[in-house]
Amino acid sequence: MAEQLQREDPEAFQTLTSLRVDFTDSGTDYCDFMLQSKNCIIDVDSEGKVTKINYNNATRDSVLDLPLHQVQPFYRALKAYVDIMNRPENVVTYTMEPGDMVTFDNWRLLHGRKSYISKPDKLRHLEGAYLDWDEVMSRLRILRRNVHGDV
Repeated sequence: MAEQLQREDPEAFQTLTSLRVDFTDSGTDYCDFMLQSKNCIIDVDSEGKVTKINYNNATRDSVLDLPLHQVQPFYRALKAYVDIMNRPENVVTYTMEPGDMVTFDNWRLLHGRKSYISKPDKLRHLEGAYLDWDEVMSRLRILRRNVHGDV
């Protein structure tokens, strides 16, 4: 979808790959947390290839720390991107059944949950977990060293 935005609206793509916005999230889970970052909505590498998507309205800060002349272009670009994301051909819907599990790369795949019809005899329970890539790669290096004797 980011590449689709780049083809259809290069100006919006340029805006979302160059303007950094604040993300904050704080609370308590198994420990207290207070996450803060400043990211572009779409990250690209040195060759302009899309590497990561930073899109979460729940954690995008309510204060948009941009110069005034960049505010409207940012929101126009974000709307253009959201419109692409919401096109039927870009949405996959799957109804999970008890025992189902889904895993995905949270940096490359946008995900969400739709509303559901509440039934008194059916409880809805979804357990979520997130792994940081630094932790995943660290554990992979340890496993490789233990199995192969190298890093």
